[in-house]
Amino acid sequence: MKRILIVLISIFSLYLGAYAQRIEVFGGYSYGSLVGSVPKIYPPYDAAIGAPMYNTDSNRENGALTLGVSVRIYNHLSIGLSWTGLNTFTQYMNYYNSEKLHYVKQSSNAIMFNVKYDWLKFWKINLYSRAGIGVVLFSKPTLSEWLTEWDHNLEWRDGNPEACKRLAWQVSFVGVEFRPIKWVGVFAEGGLGRQGALLAGLKVFI
Repeated sequence: MKRILIVLISIFSLYLGAYAQRIEVFGGYSYGSLVGSVPKIYPPYDAAIGAPMYNTDSNRENGALTLGVSVRIYNHLSIGLSWTGLNTFTQYMNYYNSEKLHYVKQSSNAIMFNVKYDWLKFWKINLYSRAGIGVVLFSKPTLSEWLTEWDHNLEWRDGNPEACKRLAWQVSFVGVEFRPIKWVGVFAEGGLGRQGALLAGLKVFI
């Protein structure tokens, strides 16, 4: 996976230096879809009291920051790289007869190679679609005190997350870009994947 990422970055750098017709740098806030999702655990069984723990309904996924750059290489076609991170996921657990919550916290960082196609332009508005593929890296889990002090043999649904990396993808079916002045604009995208069901923010054009 690391070699593939290096090759993608190298190819992108060549286009950036030799074939770029327009460069856009963007940053925005991602929300929904796969943003913040991490490998979850099965709640452990506490032999001391003879009862299992349960997932609560308070699992929380926060939004994430997405930064990227795109380079137009031919007519309506652009390629680029993006990063999505600074997000957290907290899985809460408790016993039915207790109000005390225990938790596992994690975060993720995703790097993706993106392809963008501008399919309609009028006035200062541009409509486009974008897709991306890459890798997502998960942080080492942070456990609450009770889970840290006792050996509860946590079982991870999706494998060991302490050295965990997975395929990352994004399909933004529709993107809208409004460019009131030549070098700056705002945008919003709707789709599915690691960068969210909704991504909105600012673009700077070079």
